[in-house]
Amino acid sequence: MAILDTSKLGEIRGREGEGVSQYLGIQYATLKDRFADAELIESRTGGVLDATNDGPLALSLPIGCDIELGHVQHTLPKKELHQSDVDCLNLNIAVPSNATSESKLPVLFFIHGGGLFIGGNSWPQYDLTRLVKLSIERKLPTVVVTVNYRLGAPGFLTSEELRQAGYRSNNGLRDQRVALEWVQKHIRDFGGDPENVTAAGQSAGGASVTYHLHSQKPLFKRAISMAGTSLLLHALPNIAHEENYEKAMAALGLSDAPPEERVKALLEMPGEELVAKLPPGVSFAPALDGDLILPGTTYTEIGKPGSSFLPGKEWCQDLLIGNNEIDASILDFLAPQIKTQTTKKFIAAIHKVLALHPAVGQRILGAYEITEDTPDAKAFKSVLAYANDISFNAPALSYALGWPGDAYVYYFNEGNPWDGPWKGRANHILDVIFFFQNLNDFMSAEQAAVSTAFAEDIFKFCHGVAPWPATSSQIDDGSPARIYGPSERGTTTSVSPQLLGGDTLRRRILFDFASEVSLDDLAKVLGEMMSS
Repeated sequence: MAILDTSKLGEIRGREGEGVSQYLGIQYATLKDRFADAELIESRTGGVLDATNDGPLALSLPIGCDIELGHVQHTLPKKELHQSDVDCLNLNIAVPSNATSESKLPVLFFIHGGGLFIGGNSWPQYDLTRLVKLSIERKLPTVVVTVNYRLGAPGFLTSEELRQAGYRSNNGLRDQRVALEWVQKHIRDFGGDPENVTAAGQSAGGASVTYHLHSQKPLFKRAISMAGTSLLLHALPNIAHEENYEKAMAALGLSDAPPEERVKALLEMPGEELVAKLPPGVSFAPALDGDLILPGTTYTEIGKPGSSFLPGKEWCQDLLIGNNEIDASILDFLAPQIKTQTTKKFIAAIHKVLALHPAVGQRILGAYEITEDTPDAKAFKSVLAYANDISFNAPALSYALGWPGDAYVYYFNEGNPWDGPWKGRANHILDVIFFFQNLNDFMSAEQAAVSTAFAEDIFKFCHGVAPWPATSSQIDDGSPARIYGPSERGTTTSVSPQLLGGDTLRRRILFDFASEVSLDDLAKVLGEMMSS
């Protein structure tokens, strides 16, 4: 056991082993109720704080961890994962055991994914021991922090009547900001440097990182987005959230109840009942509130080098961003409706959205090999390719090309090692699974080498060391990209001299039409198909 004597939080008891000290379940904020604003914990009095066990997770589907590992196609030993509506705002912190308040080590603040409705910092795949141990072995010692934040309804459900009752939108994102403030105030005691924080996230966590770039106040020094940006997880206007709220009220049997009764029910019904009754049709998306999230998030604006749209471009120094070869695999789970009448729906979406550009629409259909006679099963694979291009790769490149500082693009192409529909392909979630090192025992030596190399490059980035050459502001002027795998072809890592084509396994189809049709319009094609 490790006892840490802090300046404002008193003594904290943590776990120690393999050269790593861990402090688990440390509460960073309090909640008066499940929809209230998070209140930062600035100090603590009393006896020794026991931080040897995980804290409660946010309210969410109890099978969330199984869902994620199911997509990974490999399991880990189960843990007891308790949930709480008001005691869920906690951090796990792992540090080299010899770190002191004078160490000033770089800090990696990691935000989990899960579509803003599942996820947790204590899921077994996110254990921090191996990751921090590797940072020590590679002589790049790093403090790693993982955060729990509100999910689902308490995190992202909003409406006029909730706001009139004093409950703001975007609680989940606000929680993350409060956690970053906690890190600024307290991480020095754990050996971290509050002026050298890298905010990282995967999928919805990566989108969260890019949403924090809307802040006027500096929140971190560097940013990492793994397979997720604000262009993937769109913030919805209030009118859309009102419609969504009414869906939620109908599901809860409260359609005809007065506002006071509806708000009371949201606050007081058992948490597991709230989670269980809300169907998949209820969206848990950020709200375009004009406060935390500004209007104007478009591919065009994000990708414009001189744009001042994002305040974070002024205070965040460097960006590392990338994606997996087939991140769109997640749509197989999240959007099963696109597997029926796929050919008809996609062609209809192309014709509707690109009505003013019929020739472009026809060329896109040809490029993705879809005709009216294409079987739905084959068309589904083509639609996943289109979704990957427009929802994952185009956003990553837009952010990188429009970044005023140094931006580094990576492509994770290492195939899934385990049996299942995505074996041999780099599907969604795989990059972060490799990064955390917790499934390395179930990989070949070559696959584990990819895992280690990926993590080492991220540690270098956190330390302010360029892990590979930065990109430029033009897509076709020799901008490089780091590639991980595939090890079955004898590749651990490589650097491509180009961002598209060749060994990148990233298609340039949609970028070839950029002078005729914007990426924003091409994104509407997928949105139209999903809504149908």
